[in-house]
Amino acid sequence: MMTATCAHAQVEYNTVQNIRIYAPAFTPYNTVDGSPYVPSDTVQNGWLVNGKKRMPAKLRYNTYTGVVEYVQDGKLLTPITSIAEFAILAADTMHFQKGFPATQERSVNDFYQILFDGRKTKLVKYISATIKTNTDAMHDDFGKKKFQFREAYYVWVANGALPSGNSFLTLSEGEMKSVLASKKSLITALPQKAEPIEHYVADQKIKVKSWAEFARVLSYLEMH
Repeated sequence: MMTATCAHAQVEYNTVQNIRIYAPAFTPYNTVDGSPYVPSDTVQNGWLVNGKKRMPAKLRYNTYTGVVEYVQDGKLLTPITSIAEFAILAADTMHFQKGFPATQERSVNDFYQILFDGRKTKLVKYISATIKTNTDAMHDDFGKKKFQFREAYYVWVANGALPSGNSFLTLSEGEMKSVLASKKSLITALPQKAEPIEHYVADQKIKVKSWAEFARVLSYLEMH
């Protein structure tokens, strides 16, 4: 097996799982301002699910490639297909999962950050980074490249009746609905829940202008 011997080396091996291996301090974007990694370039404590096995790991998430990178045996690995779920235990824990229904913009292999994890509904965020080049010749940083983040929010809504007990529907047994942080958008996503949404929002005197309030309403609906 070949190993990376310096921070600028990259070696691919194991074509079945399509794993890339880097030196632990590898950062491949030296010519681009900013970073695509969350929460930072350095790996953080967390866990990941590889197949059906959950294991602790030091990791980071690359929002440019959509791949989780983690340290194993002193090497930084990036398996493209085998990781189904992971969490980064930063100041605010970041939990990501893939397997959600495909949309016009996203595939089932895209990771979403879980903001609210219910049985009937889930609030998720898709984070992506793109590289933007300044094309204005009048600026001092003409030709300079930098990372630009984009976020998109969705509500996953379960299709059909939930199974009894503690069983869950699989993520494929649901629908993805693009949403904004507003009461109108929430009702549009869940029109059958318009009355309890209106009642709860009025009773709690909230405006649903933040994602925390949005998740709070979803949490209420889980119980009613």
